[in-house]
Formats: sequence, structure tokens, C-alpha cells
Amino acid sequence: MQGNGSPEQDKSKDSIRRNASKAGEVRPMKRLVMMLAATSLVMLTAPFGRTETVPDTPKMDKLEAARVAEENGDLARLHKDKLKAAAYYQAAIRNSRQNASLYNKLGIVELQLGERGQARKQFAQAVKLDSHLVAAINNLGAVALLDKKYKPAAGYFKQALALDESVASTHLNLAEAWLGLNETDRAMTEYARALELDADVLTNSEGGAIAQIMTPEQHAHVLYMIAKSYMKRGNLDGALDYLGRAKESHYHDLASVYNDPDFAPLWKDPRLAKIVTR
Repeated sequence: MQGNGSPEQDKSKDSIRRNASKAGEVRPMKRLVMMLAATSLVMLTAPFGRTETVPDTPKMDKLEAARVAEENGDLARLHKDKLKAAAYYQAAIRNSRQNASLYNKLGIVELQLGERGQARKQFAQAVKLDSHLVAAINNLGAVALLDKKYKPAAGYFKQALALDESVASTHLNLAEAWLGLNETDRAMTEYARALELDADVLTNSEGGAIAQIMTPEQHAHVLYMIAKSYMKRGNLDGALDYLGRAKESHYHDLASVYNDPDFAPLWKDPRLAKIVTR
């Protein structure tokens, strides 16, 4: 039978129990501090420029997650929610980093958000991944066009058209670049080709994969210039048609037709008087 320990041994056991109890209290507190620190790090890594986040999705493989995020991004663009679209495309890229199309889509949204430098990076990455991605090549030209770097812009557009000549928006952008370089005849040729390919190309759309650079004022001016081009070709009906369109688009200098010798064959035509009076 084991006897009781000495008083010194009893004191030692009590001390061990007290220390163990304190350690048990410290460990949960230490874990809590570490969890709070980790949470702070996650919060600090969020981008400062954007506040949109994508909601949690069920666990799935990376390709499927990328597809779902891309579709959600497309839907957000359709509803003109550009911040949310950008967040979804970024999520898609995290799951599919070799998908050139995703970088191109993100670049378009960033361009629409006014983040031209970031857009340029996304388009460049898209072309790096796929050197034949016509949309991304065009969009590099669109950024150069906005920067008023007309010669490099024209180079990008010509490169894109060499890969696919049938893209009306690229012809339209090339026309704008030629105007910037004071190459009016070349610009008119590109405008005409764009309209041959797509009669509605002058109606700007934000939903596509190709950036189209044109303000409403430029739109109206282009319609007037196309009318002038038709006059030079002797196509009076075509000229009257586009003068009518220019009027509908509120072209500010429509009365100048009566001072422009190119329109002289129409000056006495009553159809012109219905569009614009002297």
C-alpha cells in the first residue's frame, strides 16, 4: 500500500497542476491571436482600387470554375456592371491562366473603366498567349488610338486585318487612325469597307470582344464624310442617304454642303432641300 507523499511533494504537484491550467488558458488565446492576424493579412491583400468581390461557389475543378466565372462576367457586362465583370474575369483567370480570351475580356472591361494602362497589359498578355487572336491585336490598336498614337494604332489594325479581313470594327478603327494621320482618302475607303461588312457597325456596342473607338460627334462626322465620298464616286442616291443619316445624328455643320463643290450636282435637287435648307 502506497503512503501519502511528503508536504514538499504535495506542493510540487499543486504547482504543476496550476501551470498546466494556465497553459491550457494561454493556448486558446494564442490560437485566437494567430487567427486574427491571419484574417488581417487576407484583408490587406485585397486590391485597393476595386471593392467588388465574387460570391463563393461550390467546389469544382479549375476549368469548370473558370467557365462559370467567365459566364458570370459576360452576364455582368451585359448588365453594364463593369466592376463585377472585372472581378469575375479575374476569378476566371486565376483558374485558367493560359486562356488568352479571358485576358482580352478583362482588358475590354478595364478600358471601359478608364484603366488604359491595365487594359494594355491584359491585351498584350492575350497576344503573348495567342499571337493570332485578332480581337486582342485590334484592342492594342484601340488603346494606341486613344493615346493618339495613330501610326502604331494603324499598324496593329493592319496586322489584325491581315489575319481576318472580315472584321468590320477593325476597319472602322483603322479609318479613325487614318483620319488622325490626315489620310482622308484611306479613311473613307476603310469606312466604306466597314459598312459593306456590317451596315450597323457605326452603332457602338460594349458587349463584344473588340473595342470600337468612336464618339457620337465622330459618328455624325463620319456619316457626312461617307456622303461626300459617294458624291466623288457619282452616287447621288448614296450621298443623299448618308446626308440624311448625318442629320439624324445631329451633324453640326450640315449646311456646309452648299459651300462644298463636291455636292454641287445636288444643289438644285429638291431631295437635298428636304434634308437641309440653304
